[in-house]
Amino acid sequence: MTRPLPDPPELPEAARPRWPAWYAPLALLASFGAVMVAGLPLLPVVIAFGISDTLAALALLVLLLVQDGLLVGGALLFASFKHTPRPWHFGLRVTRLWPTLGWAVLGFALMLGFELGYVALLGVDESNVDELEDGNTIAAFAVAVAVIVVAPVAEEFFFRGFFYRALRTRLPVWSASLIDGAVFGALHFQGPESAIILPIIAVFGVGQCLVYERTGSLFAVIAIHAAFNTFATLGIAPLPALVVGALVILGCLLAPRLFGRRPSPHYRVAPSRARLARA
Repeated sequence: MTRPLPDPPELPEAARPRWPAWYAPLALLASFGAVMVAGLPLLPVVIAFGISDTLAALALLVLLLVQDGLLVGGALLFASFKHTPRPWHFGLRVTRLWPTLGWAVLGFALMLGFELGYVALLGVDESNVDELEDGNTIAAFAVAVAVIVVAPVAEEFFFRGFFYRALRTRLPVWSASLIDGAVFGALHFQGPESAIILPIIAVFGVGQCLVYERTGSLFAVIAIHAAFNTFATLGIAPLPALVVGALVILGCLLAPRLFGRRPSPHYRVAPSRARLARA
């Protein structure tokens, strides 16, 4: 009679804390409650000074900084309930360059292909990025920074680095990915006219989870998100979009060196153990 193999050894829990799955929705609700409170003082300012392109773009940047800063803060707060959060808990770490780059490029190509096919099939011409007046450089760069820098960094940190990771403590990959994608898409609802593009955003969220699961790198999904938003911004601010987008992607290639080699944020059975278990 053979004895069952022991469970594979795990890294110390402090390296990969098991955030409860319910942390994900609760942190989201708490963060958006804080956003509503923090955003109220900004509304009179926008109303008082009109809605020029420059002011609208700067207001977008400020509101995104507030909103996404509170999302990141919410993730860090709830993560700290278990253990002091470390960068690699969220996927901020060095990974093997070529496999990570390959999965990122493949994910970007598949998700962009879905978007283009969806747009062509349904004749969609809606976008969640507003048009700008020609020659308004300040507004163009403000929009580019808001959409290509702030949103990808903060949203990927929260939705993939924390929200998805919390769901994965109880759910398999596809279930956690579908929930994450559905929530991510729903939160981009901006009125009935925007509903047509929500499936694109939801599928994008699912794809980001799968890339993050495969690579364990938050930088990979930030780069994909920045590339997508660069593509979406080309029509209204082509030069700022290209410059800012290229800098963000370059940063995603170089920044991992600041964090060094750290454990994967995901729980996986070592390959050697998996082979033994099947034998």
